[in-house]
Amino acid sequence: MSESWAELLRRYRVRHALTQARLADVLGVSQRTISRWERGEDRPTLDRQKQLCDLCREPSSRLLRSLVASVRHSPFPRALSRMPTLHLLAVSPPAIAKRPSITDWIGRDLAKIACGVLEEMLDDRPLQRGIANGEIACVLTTTRSVLQTAEHPRVGTYRTIITYYAHDGELYSDAMAVPGPKSAKLGYTAISMDDACEPA
Repeated sequence: MSESWAELLRRYRVRHALTQARLADVLGVSQRTISRWERGEDRPTLDRQKQLCDLCREPSSRLLRSLVASVRHSPFPRALSRMPTLHLLAVSPPAIAKRPSITDWIGRDLAKIACGVLEEMLDDRPLQRGIANGEIACVLTTTRSVLQTAEHPRVGTYRTIITYYAHDGELYSDAMAVPGPKSAKLGYTAISMDDACEPA
């Protein structure tokens, strides 16, 4: 690795607006440990180094780097995850404003805190098979809160399009949301690749 662990950690924290305490929670260590690593007073164990390499891994292709940049600069609530575990890679500033504690979950598995329509989608085996096999291009959803976080009770109704990308043997989901009417019926509709490719 060309840069030190201290540089890697600091750069990752700044890029994702994480405090040392929040990063410590993500990694399962104390805030004091993160502080020592960042000052170069100590090095992570080999297990932690492996975890950090996965967490701080930058997209290797131009396509994915562009997608991450697009998410981070989106004017709408938007999140990019690596499938199938919804490993959160990037979120937009409006997504952070809507749910500030989402920064605690960057680099972690969102499926663990899924609720509502998202939980239904994750439990829908035919849907998940279709996504994994490249048969589903996107899913249109109308939801209220889909994550059990501190902000769960006050997140409003959103209409979201979740688009799936297969690249270099990995699958990604890009979810972009806009506010919807409170009276909207909650649920989801999958758009097959065949339907998505038909001319309008």
